Amino acid sequence: MTMPGRSHIAGLSRQRGAVLVVSLIVLLVLTLIGVSAARTVLLEEKMTFASRDAKVALEVAESLVRAAETEIEGMSTTGGFGVMAHLHPEGEGPDSLFDSATWGSGNSASKTVSMQAPDGTALNGRYYIELAGNADKEDPADSITVGGYGQTTGGGEIKVFRIVAQGRGLTDSTTRIIISHYGKRF
Repeated sequence: MTMPGRSHIAGLSRQRGAVLVVSLIVLLVLTLIGVSAARTVLLEEKMTFASRDAKVALEVAESLVRAAETEIEGMSTTGGFGVMAHLHPEGEGPDSLFDSATWGSGNSASKTVSMQAPDGTALNGRYYIELAGNADKEDPADSITVGGYGQTTGGGEIKVFRIVAQGRGLTDSTTRIIISHYGKRF
């Protein structure tokens, strides 16, 4: 004669073992999901920082272009081209924008912009200006934007300048380059 309680106890011990295995599998799956989510968040943070860094570098480059335009507006003659390191005569600008020598002190000028990094350090970059020649006076008035161009007032030739600016982001490894043309009547 068997006791009904004994078979019931043997069934419970087998069930407890099965519950333990199932709960360990569920715990493993939840751990994998958690680790995957954490890695995704870290990757998204890196992408967000890289995007922000690129935008900051672009804003610095834009500020440098404006600084170069201001420098050009302050010129009364083009006599400094070929004398100052960052002012290049026509056709004598650096060949490669990606060569480190292009952005050295022998070819470009360093400038700190008014923007600051989150930690308060100043942001900077480099730029150079190359004389690009004279604007063709036969151009229609809407092909070049220079105050007084195409009007009967004012005189002198319109010199065109090629401005190349390299802005640096929050890290030195992030750079953006802008090439712009600017005209001034001399």
